[in-house]
Amino acid sequence: MGTIEMIRQEPASEAAAVPLPKDCLAAFVAGQPGEDRVVGLLAYALATEAGAAPTPEAVEQYRQAAVTALSEHAFRYLHNTVEQIRHDAVAEHLGGLRRPPGFARMVLANLLALVLVGLAAGWVALHPETLAGLAGLLAG
Repeated sequence: MGTIEMIRQEPASEAAAVPLPKDCLAAFVAGQPGEDRVVGLLAYALATEAGAAPTPEAVEQYRQAAVTALSEHAFRYLHNTVEQIRHDAVAEHLGGLRRPPGFARMVLANLLALVLVGLAAGWVALHPETLAGLAGLLAG
């Protein structure tokens, strides 16, 4: 029997990003108050992903990148939340409204209006004194 040959060759592994040692985490979170710890942790994650050395310039660069990423995320989250609240408010408002009249009801309403106008026109035509009085009022 022959040897087994792979149909799809595995790509040569690229130079994998060397993870930063855990003691480098202190460089990213040192001197930061508790509420900025998330920024330091995200900066450490970004630096680890890029495989960057924890120099003071790199630490500050990744902190700025982390602040930018968190700000963009917060804005998107706020925008989506406001949009959801608006959608819910519109749905609640529309749920309380009556259904609009249908086509048949609108046709019947127009026919009724035509009948009433026809009755008024017929009454005025059968009573010439009313027509003369109205003409006198309009003439001034």
